[in-house]
Amino acid sequence: MKELRAWALWVAVAAIVLALLVCIGSGFIISPPPFEERIQSLRDDPSSVPQGVDPTDLADLDSGDFGEDVGDPPGLAIPYLALPNGLLLVIVGLMALPLLIGNRMIPLIGGILSVLGGLVAVIAGIVMAIIAFVALTIMVSLFLAAPFGTLAYLAIFGFFDTGASAVMLGLIIFFQLAAIVFLIVAQQSMLGNKRLVFWLLLTVLLTFLTMILHSIVPVILVSITDALGAIIIAIVGAIWGLLMLIGGIISLIKQLNLGRQGGGPLREREASNPLTSRNPTPTSGSG
Repeated sequence: MKELRAWALWVAVAAIVLALLVCIGSGFIISPPPFEERIQSLRDDPSSVPQGVDPTDLADLDSGDFGEDVGDPPGLAIPYLALPNGLLLVIVGLMALPLLIGNRMIPLIGGILSVLGGLVAVIAGIVMAIIAFVALTIMVSLFLAAPFGTLAYLAIFGFFDTGASAVMLGLIIFFQLAAIVFLIVAQQSMLGNKRLVFWLLLTVLLTFLTMILHSIVPVILVSITDALGAIIIAIVGAIWGLLMLIGGIISLIKQLNLGRQGGGPLREREASNPLTSRNPTPTSGSG
């Protein structure tokens, strides 16, 4: 096995952190025009109004009819990508952790982090899926309730900043692919880690799926497909978190059993050879 290139591994970790930050920050960057401007845009360009709705009804739209609590289109999918990217950061971060603290405590720390990260991901994924499902139900119900429900949908959810979202998704993809490249540079044997390769490809696939869902429908329907993508991402994140949680529990149980047995055969060998126990042979990070 070739020696691990620590610098490349840390660059991969940094790339995943940047992808995660872009996901989180997208909610503050991507925003549609103010609500009154959206209504005026519908009046100026009625071509986006679907069949079954009389464009003359647009003249009756008024921002005061919707109350003061009208928000922007949800834009859920890109922020939701923070969940799989965060889980990926935990996995790759655990690979880099031995470079800081050595290998001895890694099984215990890895088990604890996996349990905590998995538990948070399961809870967050379920809550996020419910939020996205409710948003999707509201949007579809409004869109199908022609004519006034459809007009309300167009005014509230019919605007989606696809240009800014494409830029954000492009950055996320770039950082994800950079992480994969530098992981390979760090150690080519990582390609043999099927679980790692699967999670890396799954994270990239979810980002590509979001890009597709933002581009296959007219702009007025992007909010709906975006919410659909958010549900998929949340469910995948919850399942991923559940698997991580189970793996962490199994790891902790094994560590507790080893502790009760006094470390097992390895501790017995170290006790019988004080020289070895005082000067353990250094091991390279497994990644």
